[in-house]
Amino acid sequence: MLILTSAPLWVWPLLAVLILVGWRSRQERTIPLTIVYLLPAIGLLTLPALLALPHSGAALAAHALAYAAGAAVGYWLQGRWLLAKGPRHVRLGGESLTLVLMMTLFTAKFVHGTMTAIAPAAVSGWSYGMAFGAVTGLAAGLFGGRALWTILAPRVV
Repeated sequence: MLILTSAPLWVWPLLAVLILVGWRSRQERTIPLTIVYLLPAIGLLTLPALLALPHSGAALAAHALAYAAGAAVGYWLQGRWLLAKGPRHVRLGGESLTLVLMMTLFTAKFVHGTMTAIAPAAVSGWSYGMAFGAVTGLAAGLFGGRALWTILAPRVV
């Protein structure tokens, strides 16, 4: 319980917004293209944490490899969900992956912050950095691949 009450207050509204956005992504929707293009930036939020790890090189390598794998899968999947693309908006089919990815990135950052505070020795291990880098890289890469498909897709109205 102390972990939940010790978290910064801003974490809980952020979690609520991410859940709301992810839940809405389960329905067909029309959104501005800029949102699709900005989603990969969510994955960049983990880079400072990766760079601060003692074995940051290994963690970044795991992140990069997992990002590439995730981007390939995200690129392949996005073709299923892109229903229409206009000059400024895109219509997407409902899917749950957005919710899963946002919760994965949120949870990874939350767990990392908690572990850094209560078990810094565990965070300093090589395997922790590799796991953290791989999980965050995969989730961020899926967003990146989806954005790339949308960028390269021709206009379909």
